[in-house]
Amino acid sequence: MSDWYAENMIVGCGNPLQTDDGFGPAVIAELKKISLPDNVKVMDAGLAGPHYLFTLMAQSDMPVKKLVIIDIMDFGGQPGEITKATPDLLSPGAYTDPHSWGLKEPLQVLSERTEIVILGCQPKSIDISQIGNESDDADFWVTESVRKAIPKAVQLALAEVGVDYGTTITSQRDLHGESAGL
Repeated sequence: MSDWYAENMIVGCGNPLQTDDGFGPAVIAELKKISLPDNVKVMDAGLAGPHYLFTLMAQSDMPVKKLVIIDIMDFGGQPGEITKATPDLLSPGAYTDPHSWGLKEPLQVLSERTEIVILGCQPKSIDISQIGNESDDADFWVTESVRKAIPKAVQLALAEVGVDYGTTITSQRDLHGESAGL
């Protein structure tokens, strides 16, 4: 189990069949195309992240220093807008899985030994995709506005783990009320 983890983890959460909920896995697919340092690992956790991966990570003998979670988050922004949050900032019910289970508590437990940053993208739609599985022109079925946010999320995630990807990121909303770096 310990080889699943690295000092810095970037984990995408979501269900690609539910349109914009596939944002996290789509960002991870792009990150897997990049050569990363040995201390950085990317993982598509699908729907298992909150209740399995994060729980196992909290109990692992090999602590993760920093965890960057890529997911959708309804924060009242424009579709495709990205915000940065930490578990201490989340109000009860602000960040839930598709079954409406709150993720604040498992992330609070994990944050006692791991620095956690959540990069949340405002979704446009999380309806079951109307695009057929046989479609060759869509790797992920996110809406156009959320698709445009994928490169920015890649840059933000890399910056969080100290990987300079050679680009400048323009300002975005930050739940901490800061705009530097986003």
